[in-house]
Amino acid sequence: MEITINNKTYPLKASFAFLKKIESMDRRTADGTEMDMGLVNAIVMARDTGDMRYLVDLIWALNAGQKPVLERSAVESYLEDECEDPEALLNEVIDFLSRANVCKLRLKKMGIVKEQATENPSLSA
Repeated sequence: MEITINNKTYPLKASFAFLKKIESMDRRTADGTEMDMGLVNAIVMARDTGDMRYLVDLIWALNAGQKPVLERSAVESYLEDECEDPEALLNEVIDFLSRANVCKLRLKKMGIVKEQATENPSLSA
C-alpha cells in the first residue's frame, strides 16, 4: 500500500516494524500481565468513534522502516486539507491490515474483522 501526500509517494507496509511502533502506543495491564493493545485500539477508536487521530497513528506506523520517511505532521495535514474521504481511507487501511500476514490472525481473534470463508488447503506428505 502507498499514500501520496504533496505529490510525494510513501510506501506503507504491514511489517514487524509497523507492529512494534503501533503496539507500543497503547500498553495495558490486566491481572498483572502487560499487553500491547495499540493495533486493536487504533482500529477500534478510528472505526467506531471516528477519531481520526488513530488513523494518523496507523498510517504513520505503517511507514515504519520505509523510505521516504513519512512525518506524522504530513499525515495530519493530509487528513485536514487534502483527503476527500477519510472514512474510505480508513476502510482501505483496515482492509489492508486484515489481509496482512502480521496482523490478520490477531484482528480475527480480537473480533476486529470477520473471518472470511476460505477453501481448506490440501496438505500432502
